[in-house]
Order: sequence, then C-alpha cells, then structure tokens
Amino acid sequence: MNTLIVTPLLACAFLMTTGCALAQEIAMPAIPITVKADVHDPEGNPVEGAVVHLSLPRYRLGDRNEWVDAATNAAGMAIASGIAQQDYHVSVNKIGYYSTSGPHRGIDTDKGFKQYAVGVQEIHLELRPIRNPIVGISKDVDRLRIPAFDKLIGFDLEAGDWVAPYGKGKVADFIFNVGGYFKGLNDYDQSLTLSFSKHGDGIMQFKKPKQLGSSLKWPYEAPLSGYESQRVWRKTFDGKKRTTNLDNRGDMNNLFRVRTELDEHGNVRRAMYGVISNEVVIGGNNEIGRNVSFTYALNPDWTRNLEFDPAKTASSPR
Repeated sequence: MNTLIVTPLLACAFLMTTGCALAQEIAMPAIPITVKADVHDPEGNPVEGAVVHLSLPRYRLGDRNEWVDAATNAAGMAIASGIAQQDYHVSVNKIGYYSTSGPHRGIDTDKGFKQYAVGVQEIHLELRPIRNPIVGISKDVDRLRIPAFDKLIGFDLEAGDWVAPYGKGKVADFIFNVGGYFKGLNDYDQSLTLSFSKHGDGIMQFKKPKQLGSSLKWPYEAPLSGYESQRVWRKTFDGKKRTTNLDNRGDMNNLFRVRTELDEHGNVRRAMYGVISNEVVIGGNNEIGRNVSFTYALNPDWTRNLEFDPAKTASSPR
C-alpha cells in the first residue's frame, strides 16, 4: 500500500465519464481513529475535567468538519474516537488553564497510516495553569520604515516608536542598525543588528513550535541570566544561492531585558522584561525604503512576570 487516498484531480481524470463529484467520494476513505489523551500540568500531575477535542477535517464537497469531545477522568485520561479522512488534530482546554494545541497527524500515506492510525494512539498533553496574568504593553510593528541606513537608531518599547529625531520615543530600549546592500531581487546582502543602550540589557532566543503546545508560549518568569548583548539577522542572495539565519517556520521566539539597573556588584537590581513573538524581520530595498517587522509585549511593572493577559494587554500608544 503506497498511499491511502487518490487525489481528487487524479480521480476526476480516471472517472471522467461519471464526473468529479463521484471521484471525490471515492477519494476520501473512512478511517476509524481512537486517541487516548494523557493530560497533566507542568509538574506532571493529572488534570481532571479537561476537555480533549479530536478534530476531524472533511474534504468532500458538501461535507462539514467533525469533532469529538471527551472529558478527562481523575487520572487525567480521556478517550476520543471518530472517523478520519486524511488527517486529524488533537487539542485540550479547561477553565483556569491556557489551552494546548496537540499534534496534527496526516494519515494519507502508508507511513502516516501505520504510525498514526493503527491501534490506540496515546498522546501526552500539558495544560499550564493561569497563575498571575498581567497588563502589559504590546505592539505589532508591521513594516515600520527604517529612517536611515548604517546608523544607530533607537526604538522606545513603551512609546512603540523611534526615538527623536525620527519619532516620539524617548528611551532607546532597542538600537537597530541596518547594513548591507540591495541591488535587486537577485543581488542583495541585508543585515539588521539589534543592540542595547544599557549594560545588562539583552535578548535570548528560544524555540517553541508555532502550531504546537500551550497558548502561553514563554516561561512564567523571565530568566535572570543568559541574555546576549547583540543579535544580527541577515539574508543574502547572490543570484544562485539564498542564505539566511531567519527562522521561516515561525518557531523561534525571543525574550528580552531592557532598562537594566545594576548594583555596585554588577547584579541586576531591577529591569523591564518582555517577549518578541517569532523573529525580527527586515524587509524592503534601497529604492522603496527598508523596514522592520516584529511583535512584542513588555511588562511595565519592573518584574520578571511574562504571563501577559491578552484581554488586558494594551497596544503601545502612538
């Protein structure tokens, strides 16, 4: 068995006389799926009363997606069964916890079928409790024009803008410097350097799959150490080969520390902490102007708490 399905396009070609609709009906098999979910908190304790969702997409014309819900017992276990066609997805939620997205599993190949559709599929899901959500300052910086090349330019996270003379910002939390060249779509070498104005400030990268895991993607509290004083993003193309250190999958995220105040021994007395969701991206060219894009949330209360409340975290003023 090489594949479990025939694509609608191939089915239409094969069954031209009977019409594409019939080919679609034949193309979508009915595959019984049973999922056994083990739901626990970060300490490994079972979570009772969580709702496990088994999502079953439908691809035939006129079909509606289906889903099956099952509640976890005292041992944190729940069993959900349904009929899949090409794939299925598992997630879990409970009041008082951040929702968690489980694996999306394709079963439309021989390998996928044997791995994800045979027998009872055991899946472990972690629910992170809501502890102390805070009101933060957030902004989606979308293709903000960079006012000058090869020059240090400050960005104020509270104001959400460049510092004077380029904007309304007053504190240079981030310092950007755009370098390199852009001669055309087939010849460019662009770099974006992020540095900081105060000793002790920095950035830290960590990986968290974009479509998998808890909706709270970062630690509850920012770490005290491990920050880098500089980060460089770069992308090049010489007409033959493209290279970049950007994460195009969207799995990389960043923590940062700014406005750091140190004591006489060089220890952090206090600072502001925050997160950057995914990467910082440079775009544009020399003719239309280069730009920068990133999404961040800043904790303004001078604690390391990174548990931002999405319903209360306000956009930075402009």
